[in-house]
Amino acid sequence: MSGLTGLLAAVLITSCTKSSDTGIQEASSAPSVSPASVQDGSVNSFKAGVFVNIENSSHPLLNEEIKRLLQTALTSMADKDTKGFRSVFADDRSGSAQLYLLNRDYAFDQLGTVRQDHANRIEVQIIGKVKQDAGVSDQYLYFYFVKNAQGQWFLGSID
Repeated sequence: MSGLTGLLAAVLITSCTKSSDTGIQEASSAPSVSPASVQDGSVNSFKAGVFVNIENSSHPLLNEEIKRLLQTALTSMADKDTKGFRSVFADDRSGSAQLYLLNRDYAFDQLGTVRQDHANRIEVQIIGKVKQDAGVSDQYLYFYFVKNAQGQWFLGSID
């Protein structure tokens, strides 16, 4: 048993030593961030806001009510406006459950897919960037719009 312990210790010590040729420590097992998802240099040039024009969309599933709600949601998220953000949800509980999204900085750039799912929700994909501690990364958010018993559309959730 002590031979196995010694072998494991030798492997650990060897894996932590520096390469004699480069003076660079060997690769660790820590997770790395893909350069495609985080751009370090763009943190300083990042500008939060809504840069997609929802109103000009001619997608048949995006009626005027959904466009208005989506625009309010995006603007509220970019501006960190809690009151405006809560106003697009069917009830206060749903809005409160999504408030964590206001802790980030967003730049919404593009309207992605729009479809009706099996539960008759209208799913709208918004593509943009989000600035967090690690830098700026691509962001794909899905907004799910539902109709209440009175036939009014509301934002049900965001994924």
